[in-house]
Formats: sequence, structure tokens, C-alpha cells
Amino acid sequence: MWSYNPQIDPPAPVLDVVIRHPHILEQFRLVPAKLDTGADLSAIPQSIADELGLLPVQTITAEGFDGTRTTLDTYAVTLEIAKARFRYIEVILIPEEHALVGRDILNHFYARLNGPTLTFDLRLSA
Repeated sequence: MWSYNPQIDPPAPVLDVVIRHPHILEQFRLVPAKLDTGADLSAIPQSIADELGLLPVQTITAEGFDGTRTTLDTYAVTLEIAKARFRYIEVILIPEEHALVGRDILNHFYARLNGPTLTFDLRLSA
């Protein structure tokens, strides 16, 4: 069980994830990540992609919450979250210090958000 980050207004479910280079697993960074059930894809900080030397995999068209469409590159990473490892998943880059864990990853978990106690849990099995 993890606690929401109370420094975010309103508090949000945040946990540390490991982002690894997809081919050089010894290259990795530990990054705080917000759970984002509204995001189709997960996203990592641009700075982490630069540090790990990630290269674009493909270009996609994405639509933001406001309906604006934009063209973005995806980048392959290995992502470790809640004792699970996802090899060679494609993520997009964001100009933030934290990552976003979207439904591409969250849909593998049973997630329980307990807003009144500001805690959450992620499990691979019920």
C-alpha cells in the first residue's frame, strides 16, 4: 500500500518507478510517477530520455484532454512498477520531473484508490 502525495493539490496517487534503457538494463533512473487513469499511454520526463540516450521508435498522433491533436514520437523503455517489470513498452515524453503511468500499464493491475485515507494499492492479482 502506498500513500498519496499530499504536496500535490489535490493529493494524488504517486509511487516510484524504475525506467530502464530497453537494451542496456544497467542504465536506469528511479522516478516518481503519478497514476493517470485518463491517459492512454504512459509518459516519462524528457530529461530521463536524454540521460538514458533513448531513441524514437515511431511517430503517433495523440489527442489531449482538450481535443487538440498533436504528433509525438514514442520511445521504448523497460518499466518497473509495483514489483512488476514491463519490457519494451512505448512511452511518450513530457516536460515534467515525474512520470505518468497510463492505462497501457494500469490495465495489468487491480488498483484500489482509497481517497478518504489518501492511500492506494496496485496488485497483479486479486
